[in-house]
Amino acid sequence: MALFFNRISKLCTQTRFFSSLPQSPYLLLGGKLLRESPEGKVGKHRFFDPTTQERVYSGEKTTPKELNGQPLLGTSQESSLCLPSGSNPRRTPRRCLSLLPDPVQDDFIVAAKFSEYQLSVCRPRWDSKWTHIDTPFSLLPPSDLMYSKRDKAFYFTSFKGLYMGSLDLSENELEFQELTLRNQPKNPEAGWEMLDKCFMSKHLVESPSGELFFIKWYTLCIRREEEDGESTIMHSVTKRFMVFREDEKRKDFCYTEDIGDLCIFLGRSEAFCVKASMYPGLKPNSIYYIGVSGLGFYDLASGTVRSFDTPAGRPLLVPYPYWLRPTNPIA
Repeated sequence: MALFFNRISKLCTQTRFFSSLPQSPYLLLGGKLLRESPEGKVGKHRFFDPTTQERVYSGEKTTPKELNGQPLLGTSQESSLCLPSGSNPRRTPRRCLSLLPDPVQDDFIVAAKFSEYQLSVCRPRWDSKWTHIDTPFSLLPPSDLMYSKRDKAFYFTSFKGLYMGSLDLSENELEFQELTLRNQPKNPEAGWEMLDKCFMSKHLVESPSGELFFIKWYTLCIRREEEDGESTIMHSVTKRFMVFREDEKRKDFCYTEDIGDLCIFLGRSEAFCVKASMYPGLKPNSIYYIGVSGLGFYDLASGTVRSFDTPAGRPLLVPYPYWLRPTNPIA
């Protein structure tokens, strides 16, 4: 594992392949290899631009040789992270990492989930040793590990009930808080019955101004038989999102259908939030998502879902599409 972080330290400035992109959110879709070079593989990345709802290509990008064949685990804040070949995936199951920005500076912190009931932190620039912290509740997948700039702490949700955990970086102390959700939405009985059939994932995201939101994402698995009656096709559709805004005074979360000028981006990487007015074309008061239910956006006021064409192809180094946070620091 020391080798793992030595490589992170050496490559942290090289792995910012996307720094020359326009200053807006993008979804990394696919890539096209153009040629080999002494420095590495040269290719173009393919993106989905949510402001125009079109696919675009980047200019030529070089993937360093050290990263050839190493998959991108995801993106966090303004950085991306790859898994070097020196690490053993069998020893790091369900690996989940989130980075405190900025890795290019002299110091940064990595929070990782290598096991279901343990959160680990490390400062690769100073020491490759892990600090392991046991958790009383099972942790959720990697997309639910979030760094709060406001509180200078990592937040995460739990499989068991409505619990939110926080890790204070100054003390490496772990705290759990049972979430109280107020002002639940009005929904007919049939609507609640439908949601009971859905898979529900839980997410946390912080706005540019420091507001904290708790999000429920409901997806429904649908079975469809082919005409021959022998084969069955299964696919998932997004049915609903519920957003709860933190009330700092009451220390609870209140349901809302109005997040104003904000847009939330959810996927396999760390969730993030931007102001729609800063990126003409984005729909305010909405959630853009990518997952097993496809690519689309959800209007919070009307509760309507709009799906985009399912992305085709595979990105260079990336097994799944990832949202890329804008490089504009005030986003």
